[in-house]
Amino acid sequence: MNLSRRILLKIASLSAISFTPLFRLVHAAVPEKKGNSQANRLSRPLGIEDDGLSHVYHVHNGSPEENMKKAVEMLGGIDSIIGPLDIVVLKPNAQWWNQGMTNTDTMKAFIDLVLGIPDFVGEVIVAENHQFAEDSSRGWTTKERNGKYNFNELIQYYQDGGHKNVTKVHWHVAGRTELPLEGDAQGNSRVNGPQDGEGYVWRDDEYYLSPDGRKCLMTYPVFLSPYSGITVDLKNGAWKDGDYLLDRRIRFINFSALNHHGIYSGVTAAVKNLMGVVDMSCGFPGDAPADTYNTHHIGVSKFIRWKKNKLFMWLTSRLGLEGLFINFCYQDFHYTGGTLGHFMRHVRLPDLNVITADKVGWGSRIDLKRSFHAKSVLAGKDPVALDYIAARDVLLPATPPDSFNYFGHTYYELNNPDNMKGPFFRFLKETEKQGIGNLDQGKIKIHKADLQH
Repeated sequence: MNLSRRILLKIASLSAISFTPLFRLVHAAVPEKKGNSQANRLSRPLGIEDDGLSHVYHVHNGSPEENMKKAVEMLGGIDSIIGPLDIVVLKPNAQWWNQGMTNTDTMKAFIDLVLGIPDFVGEVIVAENHQFAEDSSRGWTTKERNGKYNFNELIQYYQDGGHKNVTKVHWHVAGRTELPLEGDAQGNSRVNGPQDGEGYVWRDDEYYLSPDGRKCLMTYPVFLSPYSGITVDLKNGAWKDGDYLLDRRIRFINFSALNHHGIYSGVTAAVKNLMGVVDMSCGFPGDAPADTYNTHHIGVSKFIRWKKNKLFMWLTSRLGLEGLFINFCYQDFHYTGGTLGHFMRHVRLPDLNVITADKVGWGSRIDLKRSFHAKSVLAGKDPVALDYIAARDVLLPATPPDSFNYFGHTYYELNNPDNMKGPFFRFLKETEKQGIGNLDQGKIKIHKADLQH
């Protein structure tokens, strides 16, 4: 038994004895190999272009609108990404506010380009699952905006302007969670496909298997367009009147922010933004299915339930062991990167990833005192390379090297994507292992534009 566990068990003995069962680690049984991502890996990493390179487009020093338009131009123009009949699903980060949310001016510039496509008769849907019960909350309604609008205001702007084909959808979890640890959303909308209506598909036959034998089912949303009445199956396409529509493509655009995200993941950007696509009620701490874990907790110890015990957390804080407890519980959080990589490989890879790095948090997602004005947009098909370059070239240079967080770590070491023992490198490496993108700097080509006036 290592020192960390002995200390934690000692603290537990000081607490009420009735809580002791919560310290029993439950290890999931190792499932059969058919769902193992390593067994099903395809030969070529996704997100890499035909020339064998990951192309990252970085535009800076313009306004968010100018940066976005220039990035799209460098990508080959909006027509190279979106077609006139497409259903365009934009996935922002609406869980937070200030720099934690996706910059809405950048999103607006992209939407304007889509609406400007000649003969565009498709639609744009801004969709997100922020994992909370109240739909219109957090980034949807905040007054601490990142950009001119919160997300509800952005949609209303287009509705008031006569663009009825720009709408929003709130994805809702399908399962129940008796002891919520990350969000309070509860649901009852599990479906097998679009024929069952709106909800989440839980793929029993497709799952990520972590190196320590934990299982995370692949999940994805099926939802109705408020504009066209077409059902969007995020994995399989547009569906109506009992069949999939061959002339209606779903274009999935991943719009993230760029921020420091704590001691267990380091940085949040494009890859981690997909946690707002999957169903976080599927697996522990969700009530079902048995012996499975959700995306966030695939590498987290079940000791984490003790965060809800006020006496236990008071004791750890008083003894100066709160950081040790968190480190112990989250030491394998990087397997979440593997789960998201498996999702992109086997469910849906974004057609484009955009990091709206206008306002960036070097030390927080919401504290403006620990943010800076990066005036950047980064875009590309490879989310791993994109996240790496965004952290290396935008976030890290502005991170104070001698600034420490609450648990005694420097923000610089946590934000450094080249720190091979750090949480962010380990997270991205697990994503790469699933056949998504690459971290090889020799295979990443950066296209840069400076719009300094």
